[in-house]
Amino acid sequence: MKTKQSILLPLVLFSFSLLSAQQKVLQTDFNKGTWEQVGKGLQRKWVSGSESTFAFWKMDKGAHVPPHQHPNEQVTYITKGSVKVLMNNKEYIVKSGGVLIIPANITHEFFCLEDGTEDLDFFTPVRKDWTDGTASYFKQLGNPLEVVAQFDEMRPGNVAVSNNGRVFATIHPLASPKLQLVEIVNGKPVPFPSKELQKNGGPADNNKFDTPLGVTVDKENRLWMIDMGLELGKTRLWCFDLKKNKVVEKIELPADIAPKGSFVQDVAIDEKNGWAYLADISNPGIIALNLKTKKARRFSGHEALQSEDVDMIIDGKVIDFDGKPSRVGINPITLSYDKETIFFGAMNGTTWYQVPAKLFRENSDDQTIGNAIQKFGDKPVSDGVATDQHGNHYITNLGEHSISKLAANGQLSEVIKDGKLKWPDNVAVSEDGYLYISVNQLDSTTAFSGDQDKGKSPYFIYRIKL
Repeated sequence: MKTKQSILLPLVLFSFSLLSAQQKVLQTDFNKGTWEQVGKGLQRKWVSGSESTFAFWKMDKGAHVPPHQHPNEQVTYITKGSVKVLMNNKEYIVKSGGVLIIPANITHEFFCLEDGTEDLDFFTPVRKDWTDGTASYFKQLGNPLEVVAQFDEMRPGNVAVSNNGRVFATIHPLASPKLQLVEIVNGKPVPFPSKELQKNGGPADNNKFDTPLGVTVDKENRLWMIDMGLELGKTRLWCFDLKKNKVVEKIELPADIAPKGSFVQDVAIDEKNGWAYLADISNPGIIALNLKTKKARRFSGHEALQSEDVDMIIDGKVIDFDGKPSRVGINPITLSYDKETIFFGAMNGTTWYQVPAKLFRENSDDQTIGNAIQKFGDKPVSDGVATDQHGNHYITNLGEHSISKLAANGQLSEVIKDGKLKWPDNVAVSEDGYLYISVNQLDSTTAFSGDQDKGKSPYFIYRIKL
């Protein structure tokens, strides 16, 4: 589309040479961002600097932005199609090439008159109601969030729920916590299974937890936790008997499968056939571990395991990781309810993949496994996923403060959208039909921001009724 290329790209490739040294230069390409579904027939992409906000909208005929006002002056430029704007009891028709300036604190509403309408909006000052998630003129979706646990001094990592409703969480290692694994008791985190196994700020110890993250409960009501060993240099899979509240197994992955520097952060358990499947984002790959023989193999190098060239944009900011725009590969990994299909996708990715688990159990070669990988459906830029017994995938949507649902038929929709979901890290589905969500503002940590940790406690585990 010539109009988009000639007008949009120069506007979104920001390079402000006159910014003060304290201000961060922002450069992004909207072609690398994902669309946020704001309302029916209404999608947007947006970024904010220190003084202004810029947005790109796509609209279908009949899309409607309800009456609202804001303390920002707004410049609206329609590059394609047309809209009707009601403001000050007057009607304004703005067609392709038209510009409308909307003064601050004036109530206005939009109606899209043509399919494929495109709108560029410039706001000054910054749209604070967008950046803090308090914009109220679009109805929040889904059942209300219930607080399961509040964390005042540490961030929850991943969450897991037992068959009888016990809730467990790892504490995210990017925040250098003293505790690593907790159970939620009366809304508060309690060391699990004991204080003695927690690192407690000390040096790495082979007999204690190091830097765990991925956690899940299998059908036999055992808790499994993958410990990345970022300080110890060893990746270990822990298993806990929830009847006895004790460690029953600790499996160390071989150094050639998970060498020092690996970031093995997610795990899915097949208790039926005795296998574990783990995702490594450092050297993007799937590790398949035979829980009986303790032998493991790695599958890597395939395009589906890599990050796509997609920006992670949260609250109008392009999110970095280790000093450059985030490009994180395979992160969430899950299994179908019958344990016969592995599902996975990249954090910076828009595709959810599937591959038969049987190929790993039979030790098929990499080419055979790679040829069997298929796209299951679309996904948002995400961190965690849970798959239920009906084949639905619940995917954290980082950029939209929401949880998406990729149904068994491949249809993508939103389960809940709420400004409180500031980096929904991970989800878990309980036997009684609740979705548990850990929320930890991870984009404010040093690893992502490149600055001092600017997270604002408390952090939460929520749940919603599905």
